[in-house]
Amino acid sequence: MKKEEYIKLLLKLEWVIGLTASISLFTLVFTASFIEMNNIIRVLLIVIGFVIFVVGVLYCIKIEQVAGYYQCNNCHNKYIPTYKDVLLSMHIKRTRYMKCPKCGMKTWNKKVIK
Repeated sequence: MKKEEYIKLLLKLEWVIGLTASISLFTLVFTASFIEMNNIIRVLLIVIGFVIFVVGVLYCIKIEQVAGYYQCNNCHNKYIPTYKDVLLSMHIKRTRYMKCPKCGMKTWNKKVIK
């Protein structure tokens, strides 16, 4: 399998993990909200839902970090940012507002596969 195909597969997996984690959270929270049960079980369902969601999101961010590169909008340098940079940066889809390690400018850096 080529590297580009593998990266595309990882990015699709990111969507699957994120969607599964979100559906799990909403299902468990709505179940805890609308079905009669003991309050301890209700809280436990909500906590489990949030744990599944947080772990799923953290895995999605890791995939976003390692799959492909980000390209600086200013100097066109391609780089792989740190996990912390990806976690804390603003984003719109696969474009993130990060500081380029080469030129030092904060710009909207796009995800590129090649």
